[in-house]
Amino acid sequence: MSITSRNIEGAIHNTYFDNDVWVGITPSEQTWEYQKGDDEDTYTSGGYVLDGCTVIDYDGCFELPKEVMLALSEENYDLDL
Repeated sequence: MSITSRNIEGAIHNTYFDNDVWVGITPSEQTWEYQKGDDEDTYTSGGYVLDGCTVIDYDGCFELPKEVMLALSEENYDLDL
């Protein structure tokens, strides 16, 4: 799994992966979104909690997808999960 492209649309920082996954990070609201391809059944979203520049917690799912963790690290956040 690797990042194929990134862009910013409004407040959402989009990250696209070679496994057809899209991740949207909204730093101003500390939220994330995840979807595989056009499959709406795979869509999930949640929030994350920062301590300084470190993500220390998240909600919205039992296990944070690896793509979301990688997208958060691309936002220059450290992860302590």
